[in-house]
Amino acid sequence: MSDAERRGVKRSSRELQQHLPRRPQEKDRAHNGTSSQIIQEIRQGEVRGGEAAGESGENSGSSRGLSRIRNNQPLGNTTEKFFHQILSHDLVTRPTDARFSKAGSEGSQIEVQSNYFHLTKRPDMKLLQYRVDFTPEIDHPGVKKALIRVHEQMIGKYIFDGTLLYNTTRLPQPLELISKRKSDDSEVRITLRLTSEIQKEDPVYTSVTNLILRRCMSMLNLVMIRRNFYDKEAREDVPNHPITIWPGYLTTIRHHEQEYFMNVEVINKFLRRDTAYDVMDKMRRANTDNLQERIKAELVGKIVMTGYNNKTYRIDDVDFVNRADSTFHLKKEDRDISYIEYYKNRYQQNIRFPNQPMLVSRPSRRDINGCANQNIEPQAIYLVPELCGMTGLSAEQRDNNNLKKAISTITRVTPDRRVETLLKFRRRLTNSPEIQRELRSWGLQFANDLVTCKARILPAKPLITGAGRINIREGEWSSDMQRNKMAVSAEFKEWIVILPSRMNQQVRHFVKLIQQVGLPQGFNVPEPRYVALEREQTSEYINAMRDNVSQRDYDIVMCVLRTNRTDTYSAIKKYTFCERGIPSQVITGRIIEGNQGKLMSVATKVMTQIACKLGAEPWKAQVPNKPWMIVGYDTFHDAAQRKAVGAFVASTNDSFTRYNSSVKIHSANEEISPSFQHHMLTSLKAYYMAQVENKSKILLPENIIVYRDGIGAGDIQTVLDIELGGIKEACKKAAMITKTGHYDPGISFVIVSKKINTRFFLKRRDAFGNPPCGTVVDNTVTLSERFDFFLVSQKVNQGTISPINFNVIYNSSNITPDIHQSLAYALTHVYFNWPGTVRVPAPIQYAHKLAYLIGERTQRMPLDNLAKYPYYL
Repeated sequence: MSDAERRGVKRSSRELQQHLPRRPQEKDRAHNGTSSQIIQEIRQGEVRGGEAAGESGENSGSSRGLSRIRNNQPLGNTTEKFFHQILSHDLVTRPTDARFSKAGSEGSQIEVQSNYFHLTKRPDMKLLQYRVDFTPEIDHPGVKKALIRVHEQMIGKYIFDGTLLYNTTRLPQPLELISKRKSDDSEVRITLRLTSEIQKEDPVYTSVTNLILRRCMSMLNLVMIRRNFYDKEAREDVPNHPITIWPGYLTTIRHHEQEYFMNVEVINKFLRRDTAYDVMDKMRRANTDNLQERIKAELVGKIVMTGYNNKTYRIDDVDFVNRADSTFHLKKEDRDISYIEYYKNRYQQNIRFPNQPMLVSRPSRRDINGCANQNIEPQAIYLVPELCGMTGLSAEQRDNNNLKKAISTITRVTPDRRVETLLKFRRRLTNSPEIQRELRSWGLQFANDLVTCKARILPAKPLITGAGRINIREGEWSSDMQRNKMAVSAEFKEWIVILPSRMNQQVRHFVKLIQQVGLPQGFNVPEPRYVALEREQTSEYINAMRDNVSQRDYDIVMCVLRTNRTDTYSAIKKYTFCERGIPSQVITGRIIEGNQGKLMSVATKVMTQIACKLGAEPWKAQVPNKPWMIVGYDTFHDAAQRKAVGAFVASTNDSFTRYNSSVKIHSANEEISPSFQHHMLTSLKAYYMAQVENKSKILLPENIIVYRDGIGAGDIQTVLDIELGGIKEACKKAAMITKTGHYDPGISFVIVSKKINTRFFLKRRDAFGNPPCGTVVDNTVTLSERFDFFLVSQKVNQGTISPINFNVIYNSSNITPDIHQSLAYALTHVYFNWPGTVRVPAPIQYAHKLAYLIGERTQRMPLDNLAKYPYYL
């Protein structure tokens, strides 16, 4: 569809009447389009090129709220709003004490380079900001820019985002200009109203600088998809798979600690060579029951791309009533026209299958807000499946190890190659005379080399086991744990194994291996009761559990599936967690096949999971041995964006290895949790009971450190008001419930962002590599208005390591930067599902596992008796 349809803004002009298709049954209601912001980009097909951990997303500074100069003014288009949000400096979370320094001192000093280029020269001129209005109203930003361009001689040098125009020439007020639209030769009146004068240090000035940079990017013959630029000429097909990868660049200019930098990140977009129609047709040919419901389940929430205009759309529904041969009213010609004819005439697209249903893309929240500002009714658009290319990877493709390996060879570039790509991009800007003229005319200039930062390597954290200490290297200790007893074991009395009868011998052999690997670690695994199934339907597993689990007090249920079936897995988890309140372990036949060495490794992992679900603590890390509570919180959003699940885990011991969990389903799909008071009060009760049981003198934590999975900076104030406020209220109630008197603990609230665009490189002789485990950066590329730092906690064997950003937005506990950094690193060592360091502190990873399990699998609340141990591993 056209850009007008995409934006979801109803036009009153003749242009709207000419181009907007109407709903076939409602000719009095024209529907126009929108494209929802690509969310969860790695799942939908956009990744940062070469990320070793396979995650992606926005800068840790994304969605930073609005500039003060714009508070009472309408915003421009999506790109312009994006830059205003990430560049606003209104909310300062750095402590205001002049003596405060965010820099730590622990560890050995090194130097690293980062994917930033210094702005050696910035524009040094006063800018004038004008609001631009068109009569009749114009929606298409390209048309707007063309209508303005003819008046460049009068306006002078300018930058125009579709709504706001910036220049250095004061124009007479009010200024009205007349342009002719080429499509119908009609006159359009353009009104420019002066709204502000922008000084050099205003955040809006930096937003304009980003718009100038984007104009330069468009001169590199790159294709803009959403707000990012991709190099179509450098696209690469994945061998033997229907996937094409487009490399691209994400750029942002902003102020950091002392200087302005341009961040450049290499990104990739996955484009599949199948269409939405192909997906539906494959399901139809499989003779699937409830075909329409399954098609909706497969497509709703996915992102598609229409090749005729390189636009992306989110699928919100599938309309099986309207078809490609349905008609709508074309006002330009005052007649009914089918989608088939419309697309042939407007886009030269021949639709082959007239009876295919239509895809529905509804207005995003941003579109709805934009339309409300203009008193316009936002409406959905209809897309032809045959013309909609799928993006991202399907569930089947994500489970295809061969495909993942093939993709990783393209996207997981080494640090050396990544640096080479970044410098090549910088040279492309330099070698283009057109771009250089544009930059010089605005007074912009970039350094040729990457920014250098000071970094420190934190000391390796020794692990404590039942047999003593383990000194680890490079963040991995699987072989050490196989020879050492667990720090805290668990009692294991009875369990049941439900399995397909045809796998009886295979499963019994695997159970023997579980028993064998448990012995040296001090975890005694008894002989289970076996229940063999002749048929492998989901109902057979549920009936077997109903018939057997209710009769005896089993510690855990293990179900063996011959193949990986998500419906059976979900049903098992729903029954055991939500109806019986018993931990469960589900394994598939695939993982218990292979040579003895592989089976021993798998058996060790399964044994460890079972032990942890019963209360074991395989190892402990060196942490401050103080009565603190460590909290992790994460939110899961389902693909259809109908609801969210918030998961909250909180430590109940001084080694931060045992966590009580609490989970809530957010029916309104909120990212900011309205349940923090409930979560915190539940956790404080659990902490209190644990201390009473251990006969501790201190019954409630002195400090509470919250690690909250990343949110946009524009939501930080809301988090402080709602989530931090909920914690404080819970502390007041806990004091009354436990009768401990006044209770006012110190609180540190830390935003943990995985999806960031910052990378670090360590130069070794003539090549670049990844920084070692424990590398901390708290200067140069951090933000001056924040108490923040970057941490590299893992070693990766492929690609470029992706650091984690920690932003301490509240710190009444007065914990020092050194302790914050050291504690965050230590907590990456105590995630028991992996014998090595993980990217984020363990409580964040536990919360992520819990939120995903409830949101994606059970979709129901688990019983409360499970909360004491990590049943969700």
